[in-house]
Amino acid sequence: MTLDETIELLAQVALVDDRVVKVNTAEQRAQVTVWASTLRDVPLAFAGEAIGRHYAESAWPIMPKDIAARWRDQVRDRLGRSTGTFEPTDHPHLDPDDVDGYVAALRSHRRAVAGGDAEPVGLRELMPAVGDRLGGGRLAELVPANDTFREVREQHYPRRERPAGPPELAVHCPVCGVSAGRPCKTTSRGRQMRGTHPSRRDVWEAQQTTEGADS
Repeated sequence: MTLDETIELLAQVALVDDRVVKVNTAEQRAQVTVWASTLRDVPLAFAGEAIGRHYAESAWPIMPKDIAARWRDQVRDRLGRSTGTFEPTDHPHLDPDDVDGYVAALRSHRRAVAGGDAEPVGLRELMPAVGDRLGGGRLAELVPANDTFREVREQHYPRRERPAGPPELAVHCPVCGVSAGRPCKTTSRGRQMRGTHPSRRDVWEAQQTTEGADS
C-alpha cells in the first residue's frame, strides 16, 4: 500500500469511526506514516475488506496491526495450500538450464500467490481423482487375475513352504499343555518356543513305540 492509498484508507475509516483518525495536523502526519509503514505489503482492497470484518466482530477502533494480522493469516493460508511450484507453460521463455532465472520465476510466482494475483495449486489439484479417465478416454478398471498372471507372480514371488517342524508337534505337550500342531510355550511367560519341551518328545516316541507294537 502506498502513502496515497494509506491516506485514502484512513479517509474511509473516518466515515465509519471518527475515533481512529487524528484531528491535529502533526498527529495526522505521524499516523499516516505509521499506517503506511505497517501496511506497506497489504493491498488496499484487502485492507478495506479487513476493516469491514473487524467492525463486524469488534466494537474497538481499528488499528493497523489488526489489518496486518489478517493479511499475514491469509498469506500463510494461501502459501500453505500451495505446492510452491508453477507450470512451465506459464514461462515459455524460461531456459530450463537457467537456475537463476528459474529461482526468480519461482519467487515471483510465490509472491503472486501470497498477494492473491495467482491461485495456489495444491497436491489435490495435481493428482488425478479416483476414477479419472486414463489415456485414450478409457476409464480405469480392475482386471481380474488370470492363469498367466498367476504364473508370472509365482515366478517372481514363489511361495515359501513352511518347515514341517519336529515330529513331536503331532502330539500335545504335557508341560505347557498346547494341543497337537501348535508350538510349545514357556511356562513362566507363555512365550512361543523355537524348540519343544523334552517331555513332548518322550510322549511322541512312546506313541510311536505303542503303534509299532500294535502293528
